[in-house]
Amino acid sequence: MSVRSDSLRTFLKRNTLLGGLPDATLDGLIRKGHRKEFVKGDIIYRRGEPGDTLMVVLSGRVKIANVNADMREVVLCFQGAGEVVGEMAVLYSKQRTADIVALEHTEGLVIPGRDLLAALTANPGAMIEMGQMLCEKLRTASAIIEDSTLAMQGRAAKGLLRLANQHGRRMQDGSIHIDLMLTQDDLGRYLGLSRANVSRQLRQLKNINVIRIEAAHVIITNEQGLANVAETPHARD
Repeated sequence: MSVRSDSLRTFLKRNTLLGGLPDATLDGLIRKGHRKEFVKGDIIYRRGEPGDTLMVVLSGRVKIANVNADMREVVLCFQGAGEVVGEMAVLYSKQRTADIVALEHTEGLVIPGRDLLAALTANPGAMIEMGQMLCEKLRTASAIIEDSTLAMQGRAAKGLLRLANQHGRRMQDGSIHIDLMLTQDDLGRYLGLSRANVSRQLRQLKNINVIRIEAAHVIITNEQGLANVAETPHARD
């Protein structure tokens, strides 16, 4: 659902790390920024480009990805409404280090980097919060690298738990609905598995009753059981 112009400040204050900025500062960023829409597959930011803006996701989902030495896409994370993308290049005045691609119809507020930096400099609390967000992204990237050494079933289980923590909605029956519509190709690029292996691992996890699949959504039905699989040193492939 698109964020109405007259409710944009409210959305930013309630849902984003920019919410700690004074109203006047936030209104200034809104005036200097511009809203932009993307369709599925659009490249929002491309690796190697100058990092002179960042974007607050207002609706939709994006993936942050790179291409490895074998020319295979590696998905680093998925981001949704209320999250900020492209901030690392802005904060460090560097080129983009990854591609950011729309997974579905997405709307964002694009903010000039120089204006954001001025706002953060004047509000150290918001600067600290931005730094904390970057640290969390680095921890997630580190976990993905560490998990890549696991057997396939353990890797799949850990990846699904990580997605549940970031994008999950707990339902009344205790299950966790991962609020991402992912193809098995995208999930495989996130887990470091081929499409065929993703399909096999999901089928095995369904067979032991720790997940179920509805349309393109993964639902964790037994969180502790999935965690047990993730922590099993030699979970079968």
